[in-house]
This record gives sequence, structure tokens and C-alpha cells, in this order.
Amino acid sequence: MGWQYTASMKPRVFNRSILAREHLELFLISAIGSLLAIRALLHLTGYPQLGGGGFHIAHMLYGDILMGAADVLMLAFIGARVQRLAALIGGIGFGAFIDELGKFITSDNDYFFQPAIGLIYAIFVILYLTFNFLGRQQRLTSREYQLNALTQLEEAIVHDLEPTEKMRALALLRKADQKNPITQQLQSLVENVNLVPEDEPRRITKLLHKLDTVYTRFWRRRGSNPAVRIFFILESVIFVMAVSVGIFKSLNDVLTVFHNTPNYEVIMVICQTVSSLVAAGFAVVGALLLTRSRAQAFEQFRRATLINLFLTEFFLFSRVEFRALPGFIYNLVILSLVTYIIHLERRSGARVKSDQHR
Repeated sequence: MGWQYTASMKPRVFNRSILAREHLELFLISAIGSLLAIRALLHLTGYPQLGGGGFHIAHMLYGDILMGAADVLMLAFIGARVQRLAALIGGIGFGAFIDELGKFITSDNDYFFQPAIGLIYAIFVILYLTFNFLGRQQRLTSREYQLNALTQLEEAIVHDLEPTEKMRALALLRKADQKNPITQQLQSLVENVNLVPEDEPRRITKLLHKLDTVYTRFWRRRGSNPAVRIFFILESVIFVMAVSVGIFKSLNDVLTVFHNTPNYEVIMVICQTVSSLVAAGFAVVGALLLTRSRAQAFEQFRRATLINLFLTEFFLFSRVEFRALPGFIYNLVILSLVTYIIHLERRSGARVKSDQHR
């Protein structure tokens, strides 16, 4: 369901932004990047300590300062630009802060506490799910459409308004209450704003057009379906085999499950095995659906990848810490690719339905 208005909605205490997902994702990406950069830098420099004479300045403090700076920016300035900057700075600060989680959950302030990496990963997964919920497409109130249209008018004041920005503002106002005088006045204001010529298409736009063309050509080939089917099944087999190798290496420890209480390592291996098998099941279902519906098939592939990201990788990070990073990056790339393909399939389906109604 897209963004739409219903007159029965009651006014909300807080008004939602259609840019919420963009800003929240920027916060999350900058937080993850900050944490990884700090860990890499500390590893390369031998984990130095800042301070002397009995003092140690933890980098958590720098994270607190950056998060405080983000709050000040949000309170002192207005506009989408400062929101993006605050999301970036706040994310970097949060990554520096959460990196030292191990110190605050252990009695001896152990930065290298092994389960801490898994807990940090779990926190980021929870943040992702929360941000995804907050940024989901849903019904807005008329007031929220009006307020979001006003944010588009920022460009008319800070810079000249471009045609696409004007169309975006008018589209928001068309979904608001048309009988409301504020909506009518805003529509009149937007329609009378002078425009400037649109800039040349950005490089990313040109790249996306090229990707669309390559995607269309790929599916026109005779062997495209078998190739995709083999790729995802093979990927699942490799993941399961990788987990099986881990089980084989610690076979004696795994067997203690039937006799004694298993240790932390064994529990993580067992959980990783179960989650990878579940992900493989979704991948097989997707492979079977591929000839019937590409959209449904890739939705199953997406679920398989999400399970690997949210569960398999969590148990892997908990067990081997940052040695699990290559697998995480690989799954993230696959998820981005699959999500993009689903977007193309939905857009193609909407185009077909539109042609049928004509």
C-alpha cells in the first residue's frame, strides 16, 4: 500500500517524514562504517591508549561528543540538509560508542569480550528492523502531507526549484485534503514558483538506466533461469558445507550436547547450522518458483539472504568475531542485488497492468 490519506485519521502527536527511511539508513550505515573503521585502525596500530598518568580517554567519549553535536544541529537548525548531516555525524558517534560495549557488560571492563561482537551485531539488526518499520510506506494524515510538501519548498528558498522537485511537492499536496484551505494555498504557491532548468542526469541515474538495460537483456537469454537457479542453490550448498566444516572441526565438542551442557562455541555452531538450513530451504523454494514467477522467486531468495544476514551471520560473528566480515559483506551485496531485482520486477508488473487498462 502506498502513501495515501484518509479523512478519518486523528491528528498525531508527532508528524512523520517521508524522508525517514533515507535519514535512518544513513545513520545506520555511518554507524556500521564507524565501528569497522575504528576496529581496523586499532588493530593496525596495536590498540594504543590515549592518555597517561593513570588516565585513559576511551573512544566512547568521542562518540558521545559526536552524538551530542548531532542533537545540537537538529535543535539549532532546520531543513533536510541539516537532518542528513546530523544523521551522518550521529551515526559515526553511535558506532564509536557501541564499539566499547564489552567494557560495560563485564566486571573487568574487557574490551575483547567474545560475545560482545555478537551482541553489537544483534543491536544493529534490531536497529535495522526498527528503522525499516519506522520508514515503511503507510497512510499519512493530510497535515503530514502538507508538512512534507513544505520541506520540498525548502529548495525554492535555499536554491531555485527544479521541475522534479516541484512535481514531487504537488504530488504530496494532491494526496492531502483538497477541501482544506491550507492545501489549496500551498498548491497555488508551488504552482507559481519559478523553475530553473533541470541539471544533466546524474551519473548514478545514467548507471541505473544501463543496469535496467543489462537486466532486460539478461532475462531474454535462453539460459537465464537455469543460471539463476544454479547460483542460489549452489550458494546455499556452500553455506551449509561451510557450517558442516565448522561442525566437523569441533565434532568432539558437539557430541557433548548429548552428555553434558554444551559450551558457548557449540551452541553457536548448532544455531548457525539450523539458520543456514532454513535459509537453504527458502532458496530451494525460490529456485522452484523461478519459471512461474520471477517476483515470487526473488522474494524467497530475499528471505533466504535476510535469514543469513540476521541469524547465520549473528551466530558466526558471535563465534569468530570479525573473521565473519567477508561473509557479511557478500550477503549484503546479494541482498542489495535481489532487492533491486524485486524493484524492477514490480515496476515491470505495474507497467504491464497500466498497459492492460488502456
